[in-house]
Amino acid sequence: IRSIKNFGLAKRREPREGVRVRVDEDLGELNLHRLKLWYNQIASIDEEYLDEIKFSVFSAHQNGEDLSESEWGDDEAEEEEVRDKFIVDKKTTLQIEEPVDAHGEQVGGTLASATLGIIKGMIGPAILYLPHAFAAAGYAVAIPLLILSTTMFLWSSQCLLESWRIEYDRLSIRSSSRRKRRVHLSYPELAYRAFGAKGEKIVQIGISMMQSGVCITYLIFVPQNLHTSALLLFGWDISTNWCLLFMMAVQIPLSWIKDIRKFKMTNLLGNLLIFYGWIACLGFALDAMVNFDDGSIGAEGADESLAGRISHRFSEMKPFNPSGWFLFIGTSVFMFEGSITLLVPQQEAVHSPSDKRKFPALYKKVITSIVCFYCLYSISCWMAFGDDVRTVMTTSLPAGKLATTIQLAYSFAVVFTFPLQNYPSLEIVRRSLNRYIHGEKESYSQQQDSSLMNMITTLVVVLLSIIAISKYLVML
Repeated sequence: IRSIKNFGLAKRREPREGVRVRVDEDLGELNLHRLKLWYNQIASIDEEYLDEIKFSVFSAHQNGEDLSESEWGDDEAEEEEVRDKFIVDKKTTLQIEEPVDAHGEQVGGTLASATLGIIKGMIGPAILYLPHAFAAAGYAVAIPLLILSTTMFLWSSQCLLESWRIEYDRLSIRSSSRRKRRVHLSYPELAYRAFGAKGEKIVQIGISMMQSGVCITYLIFVPQNLHTSALLLFGWDISTNWCLLFMMAVQIPLSWIKDIRKFKMTNLLGNLLIFYGWIACLGFALDAMVNFDDGSIGAEGADESLAGRISHRFSEMKPFNPSGWFLFIGTSVFMFEGSITLLVPQQEAVHSPSDKRKFPALYKKVITSIVCFYCLYSISCWMAFGDDVRTVMTTSLPAGKLATTIQLAYSFAVVFTFPLQNYPSLEIVRRSLNRYIHGEKESYSQQQDSSLMNMITTLVVVLLSIIAISKYLVML
C-alpha cells in the first residue's frame, strides 16, 4: 500500500480554470469558537461516519489566536446548533455533501446496479470459446492458467482501486460543497496525477483502442449470429450487412447516453439472456452426458449412474495437450477483455460512501464467482461434446430451434453489452473534443453541446461498423 501511495500520486494536477472550482478566499472574520466546536463534534464521530462527511474549510484564518485544546468549549446548546447548521460564517458553509446532477438528483448507483454492471462487463463472447480452449489445452494447464490470470487481474484491480481511494479521499477534503461538483477520477485523470500529461494521453489512447477493438468484435459476432438465427428459425436469408445496419440503428441512440447509471436496464436484460444461454447449454451438456454411450456403458461392472457416467467421461479427458496448450494463454486474458476498463467508472458510479468502501470486496467476489462458473461450464461442455467441441460453443449444440434461440440470446446479450463497453472510449472522445472546441475556460458539464456530441458519437459507431465490415470481408 505504501508503494501505491508513493506511486506518483503525490503529483497534483494544476487546476484547470473552470473545471477545478476556485473559491473566493475573502471569507471575512471566522467565528473561531464555533469552528473549534465543529471540529470537536467531528473528532467524536466514529471513523465510518466521518468518512461520509465531505467538508470544506476555505481559509485557515487564525489571526494569531491560540487554538489550544483548553479553549475548546463544551456548551451543549451551542454544540447542537453547530452540529445542525455546520455554519462558520455567512459565506462559508460546512455540511455533508451529497453529489447531485444538474437536475438536483443524487448522482451514482447502488451496489445492486454495480453488480449487474460487473457481470455484464465481464461476460462476453469469450465464454463461447472457453470449452474448445479447455479441450485444446487440457484441464491440467487450463485451470492453473485461469487461476493465474484471475489472480493477476484481481491484484491489478486492487491496485487501481487503492489508487482511486487515495485521490478520492484527497478530493473529498478539498471539494467545494457550495457548487455541488467534483472532479471525476477517471483513468486519464489518475494517469495525469501519476505520470503527467504524457501519461494521460497514453492511457486515453490505450483505453480508446482497447474498447474500440472489443466493440468491433461485437459488430462482427452479432450480425453473423443474427444471419444464422434468422435462416434457421424463419428461413430468412438476411445479409449480414443488413444485420449490421440493424445493430447500428440500435447502438447509435444507446451510445448517446452519457450517464453510466442509465445502463442498468440494458445490463439486466443482457444478464437475463446470458443466464438463459448458460442454463440451456448446461442442460444440453447434462443430457449429452446422460445419453452418451461409447460401448463401455452397460458392460459388466460398469457404473451406469449419473455420477458414474460423469466420472467415466472425465477419465477420457486429456489433462495436457502439447500441441495447443499455449493458445489458452491468450484465451485466459481475453476473458477479461471488457472488465478492467470499466472498473474505475463503476467505482465512481456508486453513490453512497459506505457502498463505495464495499465495492472493492464486492468486485472481487463477483469476478471470482464468474471465473469459477466459467470452469464448471467449460469442463461440463467439454465432457458432453468431447474433444470435437467447436470453437464457438453454440455451434456444437444439436440442430434445432432451441439451440438457435440460445445463439440468438447470446447475440442480443452482446447487443446490450455494446453501449457499456463503448462508454469509456466515447467518454474520452467526448471530453477531448469538448475541451478542444470550448477550450479550458468552460467546464464540460456546462458547455457541452449535446447535438454536436451526439453527432460525434454517431460517427464513432459508424466508423467502428465500417472497420467491422472490412474485417468480415477479409474473413470471407
